[in-house]
Amino acid sequence: MASTLADGRPAFSIDRILGLELERVGNRPKLHRPWTDIGAEKASRGKGSCSQQHQKQQQQQQQHQQQQQQQQHQQHPHHPPQQMNSPRPTSNWYIGRRPRTAFTNSQVDVLETVFRVNCYPGIQLREQLAGRLDLDEDRIQIWFQNRRAKLRRSLRETRLRRVQTAVADLGVGGRVKAERYQGAEKEEDR
Repeated sequence: MASTLADGRPAFSIDRILGLELERVGNRPKLHRPWTDIGAEKASRGKGSCSQQHQKQQQQQQQHQQQQQQQQHQQHPHHPPQQMNSPRPTSNWYIGRRPRTAFTNSQVDVLETVFRVNCYPGIQLREQLAGRLDLDEDRIQIWFQNRRAKLRRSLRETRLRRVQTAVADLGVGGRVKAERYQGAEKEEDR
């Protein structure tokens, strides 16, 4: 159940967490909701078969590679051009993979601030963050998942170091006690 204030606003809003409780009236950013575009996807699927679309994608990729090679040759005319039939694509190492999101320092600062308050933000908070930081909501969700994993890993490593220190202390203390015991036995034998 989401926490709300007396006036109905969510308790975990970005403005509230960052201490910037300024109401933005008017132009709100479009929220990233891919599930609302399902009808458009179905309409585009009906136009042509998969093999035609695949051929079109391959042609576009080849044209893109040719354009890149031409640009590269114009910039560096003394370097030999890369092979067209190379097993690895020149522009993207894996065609189906989305590019990695590069977060700015200010985006990371805001995300870290929110994480300190709430490490499991709901959809509304993630959408507010998405609008404010100009990121997709799913990227923010993944960022929080990765940050929680990083926290768990650091806690696990801290516990491991404590155990190693305790074991090392016991080992040293155990040797010292054993030496004292052996020393006491020698004195008794005299």
